[in-house]
Amino acid sequence: MDIQKQVERFEKGYPFRRLARPATTGDGIKKLGDDESREFQQKYEDSLSETSVCKFVPASGVASRMFRDLGALREVFSSEEAVLNPEEEKTLEKFLSNATRFPFAGLLEERLGESLEKVVSSGNFRLIFDTLLGSGGLGYADIPKGLVPFHSYGGERRTAFCEHFREALGYITSRDTASMHFTIPPAFAERFAREEKEAASLLSSEGVSFNVTYSIQDPETDTIAVTMDNVPVSDADGSPLRRPAGHGALLKNLNELFYDCIFVKNIDNVAKEGLLPDTVKWKKTLGGVLLSVQKRIFRYTEALSSSWTSEALEQEMISFCREELFMDLSRELSGLSGAGRREFLFRALHRPVRVCGVVKNAGEPGGGPFWVEGEGGESLQIVESAEVDQASSSQRHIWERSTHFNPVDIVCGVKDFKGKKFNLTGFVDPEAGIITEKTFGTMKIKALELPGLWNGSMSGWITVFVEVPSTTFNPVKTVWDLLKEPHQVS
Repeated sequence: MDIQKQVERFEKGYPFRRLARPATTGDGIKKLGDDESREFQQKYEDSLSETSVCKFVPASGVASRMFRDLGALREVFSSEEAVLNPEEEKTLEKFLSNATRFPFAGLLEERLGESLEKVVSSGNFRLIFDTLLGSGGLGYADIPKGLVPFHSYGGERRTAFCEHFREALGYITSRDTASMHFTIPPAFAERFAREEKEAASLLSSEGVSFNVTYSIQDPETDTIAVTMDNVPVSDADGSPLRRPAGHGALLKNLNELFYDCIFVKNIDNVAKEGLLPDTVKWKKTLGGVLLSVQKRIFRYTEALSSSWTSEALEQEMISFCREELFMDLSRELSGLSGAGRREFLFRALHRPVRVCGVVKNAGEPGGGPFWVEGEGGESLQIVESAEVDQASSSQRHIWERSTHFNPVDIVCGVKDFKGKKFNLTGFVDPEAGIITEKTFGTMKIKALELPGLWNGSMSGWITVFVEVPSTTFNPVKTVWDLLKEPHQVS
């Protein structure tokens, strides 16, 4: 997208998604019983000898937002006369009273050269936060979140990146190999490579080899920033200021993977080892659902492409779409017959498939599953709050009635019945991007984000929502989340 087109997009904006209703249990969301879950797990396990599997983890995000509260304290203590407001005093007390419970506490003391207790008693809080967050210390304000220790098992500390290796053993090992792909910032490639060696060494006794690949967010996907009056902003050398265009830019990275089954998960959604059995169980369940759905779709699309369908088989396809995919095609099919009918059914089914785990909504910020109105009727989509017209009382009411949350727990099927990979860029809704407000120095600016990876970038996919237990969702969005039970190792 050239600069002029981007400026025009800032001026024009993006249309809001038009919500029809929340996806709920039985109306867009499948709720599986224990027997069904076990059946899908078994299907997935039985397929591993002939199915290529990979885990795709976006790991470029910096930990600055995670440490935002502590960064604010660091800024206060950097002044000669540090004065805390009541809220900052509470934050400091919360940190100090829990300091030894953080998995990085031992590393912090090593860098300090003495115990935290001694430094605290001296009142040198600036030293603590500079050591924790600054580049001369642990540097947690500027390193990728995946390189921050999330758990401590006695003397063994594991980063979020390392915990993804442990988790991978449970459900993506095929022919004694576990394949993973991480998107990372290029400046930290060596750090990730060292961490990979440590993780592989730690798990060497498991008899599994790791096939780990990396990619970066293509700078060509970066977008410009503009002032609040839509004038392009220039950086220090006078060039247009360019910014990463959100996780939607990673569609290009995902599009270059050729596995049969790709699990997508956020870098910060990992739990301590004791909670892995539940996570593994439901990952296998989602994988089994994907393979089961694909098996039917492949049978139907192969038949449709060969024109050897019968009326009975077409009715079976329509029932499958309605009952298993929540796709009611009756209106579109009502005026079609013969080749036109077969062509429509083929287009409806000849698409990438994603099976998304969703959890009961417990107030977490982020997107959720909804029925969205579009030119082709209603479809199941993951929608973020920024995509909804909150000024509309009817749309806001639908948003607030959402029963489930999207934890980014997705299994992707990106090949067709011939084993040929879909070009994923052909299934993007280009009108599903967002414009956000940011700051550049002291200036307010507007930034352009491409259609999100699991939002607009997958709008044209076949979507299946499956309810999964909240025990499988253990994100670390702030440093305080590390104090929660899923991340505290006794």
